[in-house]
This record gives sequence, C-alpha cells and structure tokens, in this order.
Amino acid sequence: MNQDVFLKKQWFIMSHEGKIEQYYDINLKKVIGSGTYGSVVKATLKGTKNQRAVKVIPKSKVKNPDRFKKEIDILRQLDHPNIIKLYETFEDQRNVYLVMELCEGGELFDRIMDKGCFSEAEAHEIFLQIMQALNYCHTNGICHRDLKPENFLFLTKAEDSPIKVIDFGLSTLFEDPISAKQAGNQKVTMKTKAGTPYYISPEVLKGSYDESCDIWSAGVILYILLSGVPPFYGDSDPEILDAVQKGEYTLEIPEMKAVTESAKDLISHMITTPEKRYKASQVIQHKWMKDGSKQTKQLKLNFGQLKNFTGSNKLKKVALTFIASQLNEQEITDLGKQSLNTKKRLFKQLDKNGDGVLTIEELREGLTGMSDSQAKDLANVIKSIDTDGNGTINYTEFLAATMEKSLYMKEEKLYQAFKMLDLDGSGKIDKHELQTVLGKSDNIIDEKYWDDMVREADKNGDGEIDYNEFIEMMDKFSLLN
Repeated sequence: MNQDVFLKKQWFIMSHEGKIEQYYDINLKKVIGSGTYGSVVKATLKGTKNQRAVKVIPKSKVKNPDRFKKEIDILRQLDHPNIIKLYETFEDQRNVYLVMELCEGGELFDRIMDKGCFSEAEAHEIFLQIMQALNYCHTNGICHRDLKPENFLFLTKAEDSPIKVIDFGLSTLFEDPISAKQAGNQKVTMKTKAGTPYYISPEVLKGSYDESCDIWSAGVILYILLSGVPPFYGDSDPEILDAVQKGEYTLEIPEMKAVTESAKDLISHMITTPEKRYKASQVIQHKWMKDGSKQTKQLKLNFGQLKNFTGSNKLKKVALTFIASQLNEQEITDLGKQSLNTKKRLFKQLDKNGDGVLTIEELREGLTGMSDSQAKDLANVIKSIDTDGNGTINYTEFLAATMEKSLYMKEEKLYQAFKMLDLDGSGKIDKHELQTVLGKSDNIIDEKYWDDMVREADKNGDGEIDYNEFIEMMDKFSLLN
C-alpha cells in the first residue's frame, strides 16, 4: 500500500444491536415528522449537545427488506453538503433506528405553499443546491427517483438556510453510463414505476427509463419555484398522469411573465424528451445557473492548512476524519472566526464542475499565490488528504484537512473519536481494534501498518493507546492551528 493511511467515511457509520437509549436521550412519543416507513423523533447524543433526527422504522412495516437495506447502503456512501447525513443505525427486536442530521426548517413544499413563488434570485439559490446534490448522485451512479418539494428539507427557519435532499427509499444504483456506452452503446434502463404524479417523467410511466428521469422532476420543481404553479395538473392523480404522459406544457403563462428567457430556456432543456434532455452536469453549466452565482464572494484556500494535515500521523488522520464525518450542520455554521460554514462554501466554490468532489486541477486553481515549491508539493498534499484513495477529495476529507484545532480538540469530540476505536470499552486502543474498524480495505495491509499506527501514539510502549496518549497525539503536529 502506497498511502500512509487508508479509510472510508462509511466505515464510521456504525450499526448497533440493542437499545438506542443507551447512547441517546430520546423521547419516542414526541414525533417531529413522518415518512413512508415510520416516524421521526428528536434525540441528543449523551455526553454532548449534539441533536439528531432519528427515523424509527417498525420492522413490521418493512415489506421489502432488500430495498430497505439498499436505502441504508446508499445513505452510507453519500457525502455532500446538500444531502442528509446518516450518522449510525440501531436495531432492536421491534424497530430499526436511523440516526440522521436534524433539519428544523421544514419542507421546501411548505415554503412554496407559504410564499406562492420565489424571486428568480431565491429560486436560483435553492435550485443550485438541488442540482449540485443531484449531479453528485448521478456522478456516483445513484438515481433518486422521487424528487419533489416534500423531499427537500431546510436546515433552519432562516430565509437563506441550506437545503438537504432526503428520502432515498426509492433510489437505486444504476450501472456507470460510461461503462455501459463502452460495452455497446446501450442505454442504462430501469423499469420500476416509482415517483409522485406531478413530478414523475413520462418514460417512468412507460416502465423504461434512465437516471435522466430525475432531471425531468428537477425541471418541474424549478418551474414551480418560479411560477408557483405546476406545469402539469389535473383534478385527480389519473388526470395529472395523463397530462404528464402527453408532456405538453407552456412557459407563456402570466405567472412566468417576469421570468428571464435564460431561466425558461433551462426549463425547456429539462422538461423534454429523454434524448433532448440535459444531463445534470449540463444543467450546472447552463448560463442561468452560472450567471446567478457570480455575486458570491470568492473565498481563499489556505495551502498551509492542507500541508498541516499532511504532517499528521496515521491515527490523527483517522480521528480527524471521524470527527469531520460526525459534525452536525449547526457546528459547521456556528464555529466563530473561520467557521466550517465558510469551509463548506469554499468547497462548493472550488468544485467548478459541481460533481461534489475536488480534483487536483480544481484545488490548484483555488490556491492562488503559491510558491514554486508549494506547487510541486501539491500532488503529495492531495494524495495525503485523499484518504480513500479514489484520486479526488470528497467533502469529509476536505473538512478533516481544514478543520480548526479549536473544534477538534473539544473534549466531547476527542472522547467520541476515542470511543469509536475503543471497541471493548477498556479505556485503551490496541492494534486489533484498529484492524476491526479500519481493516475493511481490499488492499493488502501488512502488520507493520497497524504496529506503526499504535507506536506513533504509544508513549509508554505498552502496545496500547490510552486516552491521555490519544489526546497528546491529537495536540501535536499542529503547526498552524
């Protein structure tokens, strides 16, 4: 193995058997929402102020266990600022519990109902986030299949709150389109009739479609954001579906009079036949999408901070990645002088093609004023940050590499990271525990890798890492923080 450390964010999304009450203060009777399978309640992680949303799913309601497992597997893989985050799962005799990011700003559907329609600038801000999340999904071979305003949640009640895609219960993995084309230029097709009347595409109703069905649904959402009315309507579901199948709609309505031609052009390239329909990447690059983003203040990336992460030892990189994977959005928003909210905006600014990851070219473009030696060192720095070895920097890796010491050295963060590795609760971490949590790679990892990881933090040489040694290790190698 060439990398100094190899890990994936989804390895930290633990599955537990037993009572969730051992880990969370939770009132199962105080329901804050409901979904296809069950209810959603609020919970607080014990020993912290971290509030989470818990989806409580009675096993008796899960008619298709394979599909349900697929939803959880997809959620584990997702790593994007505008997609709901899964922290961990629990299972007891009666229920499965999905512990997720808490969003308290309500559904996009409710805001549409309250406002009627949005200004073009407001619609752009919301729709850009929707398309960035969707482009990320499609780039990673995931088709959502049920995009609608009810499946977007605002983080807070604030007007400019971030938005999150939720409910991957109907989503599915499709074959990589590039591989499919190379194999014989055949379209990747799905057949399950999934979706919601106003937003479903005609080809889904016919039972043969690809991931572009999501683009149709997103186009309908943009139409509604700008006009306050749906492009296809009827007095009943059959009437709505009949209108969808005909695919006839107009942009020449009074509600659209003030909407720019550029916005209408984008809609016309989304709500159209599959062969004419834009890909998610083309939507992101459309003039209306690009023009609306020009007002954003450009942020700067600090090369020294990235270099600082490179100087950390193996175990510290593991701990920082775990802490980054567990951050809740409120911490990202509220962190003071150099908030992680700024890091989130910086990540999205650097991500020029909107695919949800950063390439070496995108990072090089974002690092202005680098010296020649720094430019030469950039490839090694990126390789160090790219802890899952896929050649790009994902959101969690970026947060781990740029996180302020003032955040990751908080007692509750350190304790949670230590506890994640101390599987037997002995108060010490040994190499076998590290192998259990981190040894899920297809790469061949020799014993020296694990011995080195322990030795780098094991000050007294007893072959284990106690909590004080762990804190001391986290406090070191921080040249800039």
